[in-house]
Amino acid sequence: MGWFEKSLNRIRSDLIRMRDELYANAIRLEGTGNLLWKITELALEENLQVWAHPKLEDVPPKSKYTTILKEFSKKAEDYGINVLMLGNELSLEVNLQTNQTQSYTERCLNMEKYVHKLLKENPEKFQKFITELIEIARKHFSGKITYASASWEFHLINWEKLDIVACNLFLYTKTQQTYLNQLLKMKQYGKPAILSEIAYQTIDKAFQAGPIWWYQNKHKTTYSEEAQAKCFQNNLKLIKKANLNGCFIHQWDENQTAGKGDHGFGIIKMNGTPKKAFHIIKNFYKNWE
Repeated sequence: MGWFEKSLNRIRSDLIRMRDELYANAIRLEGTGNLLWKITELALEENLQVWAHPKLEDVPPKSKYTTILKEFSKKAEDYGINVLMLGNELSLEVNLQTNQTQSYTERCLNMEKYVHKLLKENPEKFQKFITELIEIARKHFSGKITYASASWEFHLINWEKLDIVACNLFLYTKTQQTYLNQLLKMKQYGKPAILSEIAYQTIDKAFQAGPIWWYQNKHKTTYSEEAQAKCFQNNLKLIKKANLNGCFIHQWDENQTAGKGDHGFGIIKMNGTPKKAFHIIKNFYKNWE
């Protein structure tokens, strides 16, 4: 939500719509600034659960991120959020190799070099980092803790040390044969299993694009609410089949400067009008026991 410059009244209105129109009961917030904590206050006032974690614009070194999580954990305790998340896809979003800040976009565009290769060569370094974050979080936060794992990290996380199993998993061309099995793996720990992020862009090739946010830069696409809605409908069926305990939709809306505007992942247009996917998700949440 921070991508839009919104008044607090507009933000509260959005939160109320999430609760009353979409039938959501929780929001996931990421960031480090004061706006995150203002939204936290508003969400809790509107009886929405808050799940939150630090996130920076670029990729910080490990030392900086651990310091940030420490302060974030203290604030999370003070504000009384429901679930503290250690972070999001941290093998991508934190530089564990050098003490330098790196470009997030550059790392995304060369995942093999910056993420997959390094994880294969030294998985213990990443595992040790996550363990360190768990210890920091437990020391300063008394509530439930989880981590928004990337699909490629999931097997490296010691889920026994966390209260909730959470993973970002996208159903699209590259995952359609393995997706349900991946969801079922989340249930094998005997803990609440939450899909921490699913999304589709509002384009005719939404299923091919999946989570690849730069897809529209390299392919010819057209605006299509129908394609986005169909993708969500198929995805939500598998979430129900796997008997997960929850899922977070990425994202509410998306402006033109930071993202793709109405062609992006949002389920609300920039003018506030719900897209067709909104109604698919609404019916799913409303009837989900």
